[in-house]
Amino acid sequence: LVVALADALADALASLLRKMGDAAANLEAAMLNSLRSMRQNATGSFVDDVMGFYHAIDWSERWLLALLCFHLCVWLVVVGTRRHNTVQMVLLVALLAVVRSAEWINGVAGRHWELFASQQYFDKHGVFVSVMLSVNLLLAAFFILGNALRASVAMLIEVKKKEFKHEAKRKAKAAAGGAAGGGGG
Repeated sequence: LVVALADALADALASLLRKMGDAAANLEAAMLNSLRSMRQNATGSFVDDVMGFYHAIDWSERWLLALLCFHLCVWLVVVGTRRHNTVQMVLLVALLAVVRSAEWINGVAGRHWELFASQQYFDKHGVFVSVMLSVNLLLAAFFILGNALRASVAMLIEVKKKEFKHEAKRKAKAAAGGAAGGGGG
């Protein structure tokens, strides 16, 4: 009875693994087809796409200049507060909250673009908001994380140095105590 159950379980497991393999193969084929169709829809090289994006934007619009000033201010604050870990962590949370809100910002801006822009930049995919807002904020967030990692490493090194000094003092004290106690007997 146990052997029959083990055989049935092995057959069921083998069948399940075959089905999972088939599903994985189908998923792989679907992903490759999707990537091929995306490449066929591309306009050309990456540089051409970037230049097309750059030239499609009216850089004289006040709200775009304000956005660029905002990014400059963010970077000045991020770099200026790099020695203050608490401020940096608050900035990190704030930057990531804005990035998380980018979809909502894109939706609101897409509905009301006539109030502040000369053309509709805000598509349903949020490419403009991603490039003009989120990328720069994410770079600032990565800078903050790198700075926090650097500070953590420096602190760890300092703690280890003190630990080694303390251990050396303890050993020296034990050796001095052992020599003084051993010579009297």
